[in-house]
Amino acid sequence: MGIDGYEIKDHVPLTEKEEKQMYTDIPADMGVDDGSSILTFYTEVPGEENTEFFSTGSSIRDEDMDNNKKEVLEPEVLIKRLKKKIKKIKKFTHIKMPQINYSIEDDSQWKDKWKDNFKAFRVADDIIIKPTWEETPDDADQNDIIMQIDPGSAFGTGTHETTKLCLLSLRKYITTETTLLDAGCGSGILAICSLLCGAKSAFCLDIDPYAVEATIENAALNNIEETRIKAKHLNILEDTENVRNELKEPVDIAVANILADVIIPLSDCIANFIKPGGLFISSGILAEKADLVEEALLKNNFEIIEKNTLGDWVSFVCKCK
Repeated sequence: MGIDGYEIKDHVPLTEKEEKQMYTDIPADMGVDDGSSILTFYTEVPGEENTEFFSTGSSIRDEDMDNNKKEVLEPEVLIKRLKKKIKKIKKFTHIKMPQINYSIEDDSQWKDKWKDNFKAFRVADDIIIKPTWEETPDDADQNDIIMQIDPGSAFGTGTHETTKLCLLSLRKYITTETTLLDAGCGSGILAICSLLCGAKSAFCLDIDPYAVEATIENAALNNIEETRIKAKHLNILEDTENVRNELKEPVDIAVANILADVIIPLSDCIANFIKPGGLFISSGILAEKADLVEEALLKNNFEIIEKNTLGDWVSFVCKCK
């Protein structure tokens, strides 16, 4: 019926598989299951021609929506059609006729509200992260490296402790000959910052196709030559052979700012993509899971040369023996 996105709120306990798919270190508290659920979805307002009025929060997704215009129904008509379909479904499965309500929301005030709290800031002594909609800060020096970013829906603005831990380590070890692998690139901030700091090349991959697009767009914003950066929609844990074929040869530094539950299995295979004596920088690790990650790294023959902490988060810098 033209409904592309929806949210279901219920109290059904998550399976172990679902917990893993969420890629989170914080377990979900679903509460007591009372047998009810609420399904929410959004449609456009009939007759509304202002394309800025409704937004998914991602310029990429908005563009897709604009290219696939669907019939916009009056709310009462849409509800009537929904009930008609549900009546048909009731013949084949046990389902009650739900209560269906609607309201008209103006999201023009909140869709970009998060930008108010994302200002240009210094992430290292000579690196400034600047959102595209902000001016260069007055305290910027001519020798400062200024990275422009528009994260869109991808993770990585540089403000999170895990991202900062990675950037500080990368800044310390990057040279003009460094080749980089960014496993779970998000917005591309780590790879692009590395290239701006002088790294030779960066290969980025992510399980989210929108992150891959965001990385390429942000690289262009920072005038990174296409020959120096490549981004692919790949899962390094499942598509090992494809990653190897795309990467061609091992890198000097691999970085993964993900989560402990992903870094632990990643430590089993990441050394295959790193030159002997190269570095593996990992972050996104809650302090309470740092021992598990450290154990996995040592088990896989990595030499831990740095263990850094910021807030509740930990990062490791390891040498590939």
